[in-house]
Amino acid sequence: MIEIKAVNHDNWMECIELEVNDAQRQFVNPNIFSLAEAYAHSDANAKDAEEYYRCIPFAIYSENNMVGFAMITYEKECDFDDKPTYEIYRIMIDKRYQGNGYGRQAIELLINYIKTFPYGQVDVITVEWHPDNVVSEKIFLGYGFSKVGNEEDGAVVARLAINRAP
Repeated sequence: MIEIKAVNHDNWMECIELEVNDAQRQFVNPNIFSLAEAYAHSDANAKDAEEYYRCIPFAIYSENNMVGFAMITYEKECDFDDKPTYEIYRIMIDKRYQGNGYGRQAIELLINYIKTFPYGQVDVITVEWHPDNVVSEKIFLGYGFSKVGNEEDGAVVARLAINRAP
């Protein structure tokens, strides 16, 4: 069983040391880049309380061992269709821990976290992947995401409708 925990002062160095295998490097930015992006969009740097874009980074753990990294975003106006969305923006499992189902479990935990609507209500969760990343495609389509188009850079865009409480 795995869990997701906030990336913080105690674990960020370990997080940036995680790596995917060589064949996957083209599909995901290094974690240090993602953490810098999260900081740039953090509350510490927000212009005001109505900032439209937030990044929420998580470390993925299995029995106190950090096995991966994930980051979700919240956008009040998504570039794809101008509607609010949460996006599973980054997810990676360290090359030493791949093949154990941690990525699938982490996606489920991220979806459940998003359903708490920490920054605002939405109707869909968005995800994008490189068109050659067949592993991501298989996993996300298996969770019920549906392809809705492509970004200008060719990334596949998929959505998962979520039920909101009345």
